[in-house]
Amino acid sequence: MAVVGSLTLHRVQRHTLPDGRRPPPIETIEYIQVDRKREEHRGYFGYRLRPQGRDFYRRGPRIALIKRCDLGKAFLVNFDDREYTTGPLQAFPTREEMRVLAEAVEQPSVETSPTVLVETETVDTGERRELFGRRARHVITTRRVIPLIGSRCQESQVVTDGWYIDLDTRLSCDPWWSAGSGHAFLTTHREGEQSERPTFKDIGEPERGYVVLSRSTPGGSMLELEVTLLSTVAIDPVLFEVPANFSLVERIRQEPVPPLVIRLKQAYESLKHRVRVAA
Repeated sequence: MAVVGSLTLHRVQRHTLPDGRRPPPIETIEYIQVDRKREEHRGYFGYRLRPQGRDFYRRGPRIALIKRCDLGKAFLVNFDDREYTTGPLQAFPTREEMRVLAEAVEQPSVETSPTVLVETETVDTGERRELFGRRARHVITTRRVIPLIGSRCQESQVVTDGWYIDLDTRLSCDPWWSAGSGHAFLTTHREGEQSERPTFKDIGEPERGYVVLSRSTPGGSMLELEVTLLSTVAIDPVLFEVPANFSLVERIRQEPVPPLVIRLKQAYESLKHRVRVAA
């Protein structure tokens, strides 16, 4: 898949919770060139006065993450407050460095059996349609987590019904494994406990294209993703720069200022806690 010289993507993500609640959609705009990227979003934050009460939402500040491979830096920008932070881009080992590192690691003297099977089944339905002037394929992916002997994790299954196109959105400084090959399994464990040892099984050819429309079912909820704009029109280089009149700070604000009623409730709860401690 060839890297596009200039690419603009507008995505919308909608989430339906298990109880039927639908928070406001999250919209993200990405501007991509070979050695730089800007990801801009403005999320929503939910508040609730009572445990069984109704949620209400407030929009967060306009935030953008700018990655500059040519400078070796990343910038996190709050456009509402005119502030930003910056730091170096993470360095990743090459294939050769990973191979040398793997050879240098001492092999365990006792073989250990896997405790969890991660099975990914990919089915290309054969359906095709034109999306954004590109041929999209309809693929259904089922990912099953199956605990084995010695596992503490719960069995789960996520089905993703999606449409994919051939589109490479990687930057020149992205790690080589970002092409989509390989497997990953995230888990948590308490101190002193053995971590899960996953083994992976693929059924069918894994889909490595770019998803433009999908619906998945994680944890009893519904997650929908839709690309609403894909453009290869030239991008103004200014979009990849921090405005000159913005202030460099140690940390930017990424959440909205809570509504007054929430701030009063927080102050009241804090006062109650201090009274209990004093007593």
